[in-house]
Amino acid sequence: MRKYETFFIVDPELPEETNSVLDSKIQTIVTSNGGEVLNYVPWGKRKLAYAIGKRTRGLYVLMEYVGGPQLVAELERNLRIDERVLKFITVLLDERYDPEKEKERQAALAAAAQAQEETPAESVGEQEEGSEDAELEELEEDSQE
Repeated sequence: MRKYETFFIVDPELPEETNSVLDSKIQTIVTSNGGEVLNYVPWGKRKLAYAIGKRTRGLYVLMEYVGGPQLVAELERNLRIDERVLKFITVLLDERYDPEKEKERQAALAAAAQAQEETPAESVGEQEEGSEDAELEELEEDSQE
């Protein structure tokens, strides 16, 4: 199995119900063709780099999944047909996807993110204490003069 990433832009003027139906449809296409959705992240409405069909904004969505080449062909066929999708691009991320390695990678990323969250909070507190000490020393020097 291969790991892919499809990035697509949806018409931003559609109601939320329609967007959720489209999300379900796209994920169903992946699962019904023997794939698995790993990550589905709507990025929200953003300004387009250039106008597409008189639209200057779009709803950006990023989806990571695993499957075969036939899955990508079917997914892109459906995205091309659907009028709600303005643009899309699919990128091959990994030629040979191993679910065990992916779990290890996700665990390592989570641990790194947790460590990063703890470290800045401590360093910010140390900086604030140091700046308070410096201010106290300046006040003491001023009062002695």
